[in-house]
Amino acid sequence: MKMKKNLNIIAALDSFKGAASSYDAGCAVRRGIQKRFPDAEVTVFSLGDGGEGTSAAFFRAGTVCTHRVSDTHCTPVDANYVLLDRNGVKTAMFDMAAAAGLHHSRAHGLDIRTATTAGVGELIVHLVQSGCGEIIVGLGGSGTNDGGIGALSRMGAKFYDISGAELDGTGGAVVLADIAACDLSAVHALLDNVKLTLLYDVAVTLTGESGASRMFSRQKGADEQTVEKLETAMAHFSEVGDRHFGETISMRKGAGAAGGLGYGLSLAGGILRPGAEYVLDFVGFREALAHADLVITGEGKTDRQTAQGKLPFTAAKYARDAQVPVVCLCGTFVPDESLYEGGFDAVFSIINAPSSLDECMAQTEALLENAAYNAAGFFAAAKSF
Repeated sequence: MKMKKNLNIIAALDSFKGAASSYDAGCAVRRGIQKRFPDAEVTVFSLGDGGEGTSAAFFRAGTVCTHRVSDTHCTPVDANYVLLDRNGVKTAMFDMAAAAGLHHSRAHGLDIRTATTAGVGELIVHLVQSGCGEIIVGLGGSGTNDGGIGALSRMGAKFYDISGAELDGTGGAVVLADIAACDLSAVHALLDNVKLTLLYDVAVTLTGESGASRMFSRQKGADEQTVEKLETAMAHFSEVGDRHFGETISMRKGAGAAGGLGYGLSLAGGILRPGAEYVLDFVGFREALAHADLVITGEGKTDRQTAQGKLPFTAAKYARDAQVPVVCLCGTFVPDESLYEGGFDAVFSIINAPSSLDECMAQTEALLENAAYNAAGFFAAAKSF
């Protein structure tokens, strides 16, 4: 089919975890489109929504650096971060998972009770001492559930039990139930004149049915009994923290992200932001829509949770506002009306034959390429009517 004008298509996909990065997925889509329409202009964005891998969206704008910190159980690891200049301000961006991710926790047997965010605090201290005026933290992919007290401790916070004895804030979630008071004065002094931005990928509160413990601690190794103990301890900590802050920040969207790290760093003055919106704005996605005929987005699994602020759906909302059609390509698709209401025009699974999960993951880029080839052809045919 010959088009009257060259297609201008945006490839704005999230990563397919364990199979393809955001950028690699976008490049696969570009190959598929240009196989069908060699003259098509395809813009590939490297993206993230605050989840693990979000820092990759900043790689091309800055310099990747490494600093040795503690992992979830205080074993030394090298954590990557990106340094960039933003309007003359030395800025750093990192994924909290680089220091306290689920992969680190797995290496220690998934002991969610003692997993700590200490390394996150160590990295923030390093960045402040290096002269950063802004620090951006991606909150996804955590292996912790300590409410951020490990990070706060490494930043100078003090926690006390009911007798006034100082507690080891790097001890993990088991410490939360014993906290009766806290002193964050050293943390606020550390971050004086430093902007701390916290990007969340899931808009969960700290506690409750949709909170950090009940929603995510099972995948970090907690059994049902442990889940409830973690919830009770986190609720206790939230009372102490909210009282200290003078506001119920435990109920803010994103406070429960990264096992409550969103909450802990909010106590330090951090500002919670939806990660997908922040990253899309950072890379200039809205501006690119002005010249686009079609947006192709995607992720590993698309279901009703996608419509709760995940990157593909946020990209779709931006595109719909600009009156640009949107196709979502995914591995697994669980249909839900919310995906089409204010979001996608079409959703297609890239799986084209019965396959095991391992087979699908190994073929992800080839499957995306084939799906993009078909999606571009279908779109072009529809435009010809």
